[in-house]
Amino acid sequence: MEDDNNRIAITVCGDGGTGKSSISLRLVRSKWTHDYDPTIEDSYSVTRVIDGMTYHLHLTDTAGQEEYRGLWSAANTRDADAFLLVYDITNHESLVALDYFNDLIEMESETRPTDQPPQIKFVAGNKVDLAHDRQVPSAEGLNWAREHGCGFMETSARNMVNIEETFALIVRRVVAARRGQIAPPTRQHNNASTGLQNYPATNNNEKGQLEDSDNNKNKGFWKKLPCCTIM
Repeated sequence: MEDDNNRIAITVCGDGGTGKSSISLRLVRSKWTHDYDPTIEDSYSVTRVIDGMTYHLHLTDTAGQEEYRGLWSAANTRDADAFLLVYDITNHESLVALDYFNDLIEMESETRPTDQPPQIKFVAGNKVDLAHDRQVPSAEGLNWAREHGCGFMETSARNMVNIEETFALIVRRVVAARRGQIAPPTRQHNNASTGLQNYPATNNNEKGQLEDSDNNKNKGFWKKLPCCTIM
């Protein structure tokens, strides 16, 4: 039987074509797909063991097309423990579109009972496998995330870059919020110029694991994962 304390509801939102469904399916099925109906809202469930605890993740993959945004259910914001806001690094307008979804989240947070933990927001700049077509610099995505109180990661659903890592960081922040703790301090391998991790520009990292220049390359996935989100 599922323990409510270990159930985490995550709403995945963002403009159409940013790869929301691809990210969700990569996590749930370890499968990449670009063939899906963008008008359909779908739900997925997956179990992950993080820090020795089993968590049941319930993902709601929302329709991002502008003409369907009005169909957003209040449950997408009210019942979520966390939000993954996805933009496409090759489409600057998709980052601008996150303002709309962030406004919806903020409106819900204003009516959220004070005895409930705050909802977590995390931004994913997707499609780093298409870095040669990049329109959104990493620093710009990071700054947007910081200004809106979100964690940040760049990802590639196609090449499985930082997919598991992103959801693990979301889970850790949700757990910290439920305990009434401030989110753990940032710990990351930094790029000196942007403060970001050194994300692969192409498909050099098929497993999506974080690169470590020391002796961690042969360690297990969770041992290589930073303990907290990028802010």
